[in-house]
Amino acid sequence: MTRKIFSALFGFFIFSSVNTARAAADDNLIFGMSLRFRYEFQDNFNQKYYGEDPGSGSSDDGFLLGRLRAGVDYKPSEKIHLALWMQDSECWDMALPDSAFYNGKLGMESNPNKDQWELWETYLEIMKPGDIPLTAKMGRQRIYYGDKKIFGPGEWGNTGSWVWDAAKLSYSYKGGFVDAYYGRTMVHEPTQFSLNHRHFYESFGVYGRYGAGEDLYSIVFEPFFLSKRDDHASYTGEDGRTGNLDSYYGGLRISGTDLHGFDSSLTYVRQFGDYAQDDIRAYGYHVLLAYNLTQVGMKPRVSVEYSFASGDSDPGDTEHESFDGAFGARDTMYGRMNLFHWMNLRDAQINLELRPRDWLYLKAEFHKFRLAEEKDAWYLNAARYRDKTGSAGDEVGREFDIVARFDLPKDNTLQVGFGHFRPDEFARRLASGKEANWVFVEWMYRLSTEIF
Repeated sequence: MTRKIFSALFGFFIFSSVNTARAAADDNLIFGMSLRFRYEFQDNFNQKYYGEDPGSGSSDDGFLLGRLRAGVDYKPSEKIHLALWMQDSECWDMALPDSAFYNGKLGMESNPNKDQWELWETYLEIMKPGDIPLTAKMGRQRIYYGDKKIFGPGEWGNTGSWVWDAAKLSYSYKGGFVDAYYGRTMVHEPTQFSLNHRHFYESFGVYGRYGAGEDLYSIVFEPFFLSKRDDHASYTGEDGRTGNLDSYYGGLRISGTDLHGFDSSLTYVRQFGDYAQDDIRAYGYHVLLAYNLTQVGMKPRVSVEYSFASGDSDPGDTEHESFDGAFGARDTMYGRMNLFHWMNLRDAQINLELRPRDWLYLKAEFHKFRLAEEKDAWYLNAARYRDKTGSAGDEVGREFDIVARFDLPKDNTLQVGFGHFRPDEFARRLASGKEANWVFVEWMYRLSTEIF
């Protein structure tokens, strides 16, 4: 029934946007597009496995990713915005087959690299009706806040990790906002149109933002509460019985800027609920402290970060203690090689950022990765890289990354990057003792032009 309702709504949005755009030549109609190609080479790892003997695909793989987004934004007035965008994501020459991304919980393939001609942002937005400071947004959309650790679209991924079919209501006030939403997350099935298959997670939540003002050094408070539910009984608890996922998160993000050159942030979140027949008792946090030398050449920024996600200390006590990161992104977090999730993780990180020119940005980062619990898994592949005895220890490895971004004329952007991972005891014993390397080159072009 819910799928039929969403299908009807999207059909209405598509019909309305096309016909209204044709009929209203004097109104504001904007065409936009973005085109991105990225070549990646992975040495001694892939998206599912680490080492020279992967369970699928190849340990040395070079492939090309391509993504086209194109659509129109129609604004008949300052208070109405109708969007209709499509996305086509393609992947060429990757050794991992589509079957490697089969999701047992969904009963279908869910490939993060390709999704052919799919609806992207397609929504109706109504702003300040009757001059009330409310905004209503309904349809396919992205939902993201703060540093994108709790809610993030996952834009580094070729398809965009989290895309929502949702209704969201926003109330704004001086210094902040409060958002409430209900929605379901889209599944990236490569060849089947998303309105013809089920969603993945169902969720409702509230996210707020309050800025304390300049007298308190621009401190911002962001409390949140949300759910994450999947009622297809495909989750197996520690007692072997299956059931649903019914998870809840509550937490707070605090950030501060203009602290005499320093800025900082702290995110803390508790997770509770049910994982099949197990009780969820998990938590995660992230802290960051940075110093900006704005008066020095190249404007260096030095920062340290620590990310923690609880793991399961006892695989047989029917308590699910592995924090799963809610709907957060992995784009630039936990290492650029994407070997880690915010799950059973201790990640100590130091960064150096430079701006030698206005059009050139450089970032170098170093990570030290450990498991939060030795008996839990390395979530690159939980089924393969887990030692329930804990004898393999908690030292997974160290990673060094460097990325350069060039902001070129005429809305072109070029990025290049390199990553190197050195395995420690856990990775050497369960995966491989060989070091891994990663290289990428990415070009993106954006266009936005007013038609009427």
